Formats: sequence, structure tokens, C-alpha cells
Amino acid sequence: MNSPFERRMSAGRLTIAFAAAFLAATSFVVPAAAQTIDGTLMEVSSDRPISLGLIIMMTADGDSITSSVTNSEGRFTVESDTPGEFVLIASAFGFKETRAGIFELGEGGSMDVEFRVGADAMPIDGLLVELQRPAIQHQLVRNGYVRRLQRGTGLFITPYDIEQSSAMRTPDLFRGIPGIAVRTIGGGLFSHTGESIQFTSAQGYCTPTLFLDGARMSPQVVAGQSIEALLPLPVVDAIEIYRRAGEVPIEYAQTAIQPGAEIGTCGVLVVWTKSR
Repeated sequence: MNSPFERRMSAGRLTIAFAAAFLAATSFVVPAAAQTIDGTLMEVSSDRPISLGLIIMMTADGDSITSSVTNSEGRFTVESDTPGEFVLIASAFGFKETRAGIFELGEGGSMDVEFRVGADAMPIDGLLVELQRPAIQHQLVRNGYVRRLQRGTGLFITPYDIEQSSAMRTPDLFRGIPGIAVRTIGGGLFSHTGESIQFTSAQGYCTPTLFLDGARMSPQVVAGQSIEALLPLPVVDAIEIYRRAGEVPIEYAQTAIQPGAEIGTCGVLVVWTKSR
């Protein structure tokens, strides 16, 4: 018969065995970390970062995984749920569409890269390399958004800002911005469901002139409509906010004239939707 000491040792070994079996059984439920490539998009001939560049992450076989738009410092992040070999493709206005890779990432792997693209044909080992496809011009460059952002007048919500925000709906993008109020439409029993964007001043609240993809929206269409109903968050690409008449660019001020009112009296709100 086993002694009390031997029985205690046997019970201890059994407890350890159960603990080991439990850990082994539950370890597989821990989600694996994503495979991540962080990087900076830069000019090939200098250290200047390129903002609003489009980065596409693909498998080595050419299947698209995800994409990202570089921020003002040229930074981007792309992730894959599965390990493997990856290729990056970058395009930006004025630069060649450029491919880089293959980058191999194991489970939970990550790396930081400098992705440099050239504006002109580049000589390599005596050969002049030309890409047959022209550089893709980002729509926010074509429509003047980038030019106005660089001018520094007004407030801008960029694609990167939207991607990194915790916004669940379009009104959430405007919360906390000075001079802007997110207000419930209507009131009482017959109030509309939804919220509108109002600019604030010493005189109270007013409704800005709304432009959608560069075209002025009729006040009759906008009145009583929630911003979410007009522009659901998944379609919003970028936003321009001009809260004072002196900020409004000429391309919007000319069409913001209201009978008996000054140009852009309540300011202008410009929303760009994602290209289709």
C-alpha cells in the first residue's frame, strides 16, 4: 500500500498532468498575429516622403489582399491574415507605378521597408527601364484636394484619418472638431431619425453649403436629411471643411452665393466619395 507521502506525490503529478493537458488543449484557440508590413513611400532621388500614395499588398501569385493610402509622412501599414510571400505595388501622382518584393513573412512576422518610386525612367546597369503603364493619378490629386490641403486653409479629413478613426457612422467623423456641431434633426414626436452637421458661431448654428464630389447639392435636397442618409460612412473618401467665408476656395465660393447673402456666409462642406 502506498504511504501518505507517496499518495500526495502521485496526486501532485496528476494535477501537473491535468494542467499540462489543459494548456495543450487550449493553446490552439489563441489567435495568430497578423503578418504586417509597415513602410514609408519616398522619392527615389531624395528622402522626401510621398503622401496620398496608394499601396496595394498582393500575394506572389498576384491576388490582391489589401491596400492602404500613405499619410502626410508617407507612412503606410498593410496586413495579411495568413503568412506567405507578398508583393507591394505603389502608385502616386507624378510617379511610376512600381512593384517591390517578394517579401516573405512567417506567422506573426513583421517588417519595416522604405519603398522608393521614381518620377522618370531609371538607368539600371546600362539599361533604360520604362514601364509601359502610365502612373495612376489618385482621384484626390485630380480633383484638387491635395493642392488645397497643401495650401493649409480650412480643415481636412484625409482617407488615412478615416481609416484610423473609430467612427462607426459619418457623423462620428465630425465630433470634437471646433466650430462644428452634430445635431439631431427636428424635435419632439415627429423628429427625424439621424443627425445633421451644423457650423457654429456667435450667432448660433447654421447649415453649410454642401458639395458632393465637387457639385453643389441643392438646399432642398439637403434639408431634413441626415448626413448618414446622404453619405454613408463606407462611401466617404475625404472631406474638406471651410468654416469661414475667408477660407472658402474660389472654386466653391463662386457657386455658394445665396440670394441676399454673402459668399459662403455659413461656410462650405465638401465631401468626396470613393471612386467606383
